[in-house]
Amino acid sequence: MARATVLLVDDEPSLVRLLEKFLIQRDFEVDACLGSAEALEKFTATPQRYELVIADVNMPGLAGDDLVLLMAGMSDSVRILLTSGLPFSTERFPEGVRSRAVFLQKPFLPKMIIEAVEKLLRGK
Repeated sequence: MARATVLLVDDEPSLVRLLEKFLIQRDFEVDACLGSAEALEKFTATPQRYELVIADVNMPGLAGDDLVLLMAGMSDSVRILLTSGLPFSTERFPEGVRSRAVFLQKPFLPKMIIEAVEKLLRGK
């Protein structure tokens, strides 16, 4: 049985494949998306399915930070892990979202993402 269901979204296909494989090896169920539109469609259809969203901040179209704010408005329990090669702060998020969001700057080691995921999921 999966530890949690994760919605993974990034516009870098190689990174999506790598993170998806890494998370699956650690018993997470992963729905991987290569863009915000696909991720929003999946999340909107079944928001209760996802315990965690991992999203790149800088994506074409709808930016990752705006994407997760929309998702957080549909689910009071979803946890959020944002990633980016550029500095970012969750301070602009409302407190109810900020308290369940973490930012991890790229490049990161695989163990760093697992530590962040586990920290967020423990905060349930």
